Order: sequence, then C-alpha cells, then structure tokens
Amino acid sequence: MTTRRLRRTAVPAALLALLAAGCSADEPRPTQRVVVCWGTQDPRPADGAVTFSFRQHGEEVASASGPVDLAFAATVPAGEVTTVLADGEPFGEIGVEADVADVAVDEDGATPGYYALTRPGCPDPATLGEAPAAG
Repeated sequence: MTTRRLRRTAVPAALLALLAAGCSADEPRPTQRVVVCWGTQDPRPADGAVTFSFRQHGEEVASASGPVDLAFAATVPAGEVTTVLADGEPFGEIGVEADVADVAVDEDGATPGYYALTRPGCPDPATLGEAPAAG
C-alpha cells in the first residue's frame, strides 16, 4: 500500500471515529434544586449547626451544613426520589416517580423552580440567592 493510499484511508477513518464519538456522547442529566432549612422553632442541635445529606438510592449526592436558621440549596439529579437526612435522622423526601424523560428541563438541563423542605423560622426559599435588604 502506498503512502498516499494509506493517508486517503486513514483520514476518513479518523473522521468517522470522531463523529461516532460525538454522536454517542451522553446528554447532561437533568437536575433539580432542593432547598432545606432546620428552622428556629425546633429543638436546636447542641452545637447550633445541622448537617444535611441528600441521598438517592442510599448514595449521598450532595450535602450542606451550617446554622439551623439558614436555608441551604443543593442540586441533585432529577427524576429520582431524594431522601434528606438532618444530622443522620430523616428530615424529608422529595422527588418524582416518572421517568427522567418526563421531567421538564430548561436549556441547561435543570428543572425550573425548586423543592423546599423547610420548617418554621426559616427564610422564604424564594429569596435564596438575593442580597439581604439594607437595614
């Protein structure tokens, strides 16, 4: 085989390999936001802080910790039930039972809005990320 023929064969083969790799790339998995807050009216943990664990199928997919009166947001895969633990104890559960394909997503692969598991004394989850009002 001549060098010229080898080049003519190798270039199209390399292009086909690159195109095939691009076509088989997985789409980003849809995500959703979960907002949690312990609240000020429930008994406080001894150290005044709480650790939240966000779990799907028994595996931790996100975590957050801090003072009990703060709201925390975590981004988790959409389309799965997410169990939230607070200091290792059940705090709540959110999710959908439909297939991931049925979850509405925006152009970034995120579900619009959020799920909130909050208790009395927590800030409004809708204000999460806003600058505090000047006082």
